[in-house]
Amino acid sequence: GIGKTTLLKQIYNKLLLMQNKFGVVIWVSVSKDLRLEKIQEQIGIKIGLFDKAWRKKSVKDKASDIFKILKDKKFVLLMDGLWERVDLTKVGVPLPDSKKLSKIVFTTRSLEICSLMEADRQFKVKCLAAEEAWKLFQTLIEDKTLHAGHPEVLDLAVFISKECYGLPLA
Repeated sequence: GIGKTTLLKQIYNKLLLMQNKFGVVIWVSVSKDLRLEKIQEQIGIKIGLFDKAWRKKSVKDKASDIFKILKDKKFVLLMDGLWERVDLTKVGVPLPDSKKLSKIVFTTRSLEICSLMEADRQFKVKCLAAEEAWKLFQTLIEDKTLHAGHPEVLDLAVFISKECYGLPLA
């Protein structure tokens, strides 16, 4: 609720505009019930592997296919919402090295996950200031919702935004 996904989406969109810098930019949403198959599916779709035959392959075979494609590419993998450590080698993602300059970026609520994932850098996303939270709240809620209908809606929305202590999605 603090805006980690929103921030990661902004990074993703900027990277898409820089396609010449990276061969492939991959977005993966990771759910609380971690399933390697779902991660592989999202990667497979992005790199052109996903079809009926590929879907039926084992996790190990899919990992091999993903690795074969990504090992020689400069890539950025953005993983949103880690709740536990993801073994990237089991997914098929080559670990970044200094030669290719590939990157893996992830969001998590846990500093422990950062450690388990062996993050090179950690950035703590803090709550937004009241004014910034209100601006984000307004972008998430359609303008017609805030200004149409009952006259107390806008006042109530401002009150709710303040009560959420800089957590606009709350």
